Amino acid sequence: MRTECHFARMFRHSLGCSVHGWISLRRSARAQALLRERPALSLAEVAAQCGYASASHLSRSLRADLGATAGEWRKAGL
Repeated sequence: MRTECHFARMFRHSLGCSVHGWISLRRSARAQALLRERPALSLAEVAAQCGYASASHLSRSLRADLGATAGEWRKAGL
């Protein structure tokens, strides 16, 4: 058995989500915190600090997770 497959299966069993899903959740949480705590940062800076390829990638990801783009989320003050 390949080690990568075993790790992925054990990770999912322990945490209830895939490795990729867990990383996505952590990125999203970090981006939300930065948007809330550091409003002076541009969306591109937030995206870069959280591992997104661009501000549009950040916005698409947050829209999928939260139902609002990064800019909308920031304006709402959530």
